[in-house]
Amino acid sequence: MFKVQKKDGTTEDFDREKIISGALKAGATAEEAEKIATEIEAWMPGVAVENVIASSEIRTKGLEVLKEVNPDIATKFESFQKPTQG
Repeated sequence: MFKVQKKDGTTEDFDREKIISGALKAGATAEEAEKIATEIEAWMPGVAVENVIASSEIRTKGLEVLKEVNPDIATKFESFQKPTQG
């Protein structure tokens, strides 16, 4: 199981449903969201260090795949930033 290192340094288990949910919220179809999650899962073993990968790397890869499957949605997703907690 892969772990995701968040911006604050904490780690959590990788959850493909978060990828799918984020893509759907950005406007991707269910099929597009599934493709993004599948491609990220296939990509992770080659970039994870000790089974840990930064959330920013996952976001970058997700955007890269989204640009291939739906460039219009990718533009919307790219402009979206999670609000910082404080």
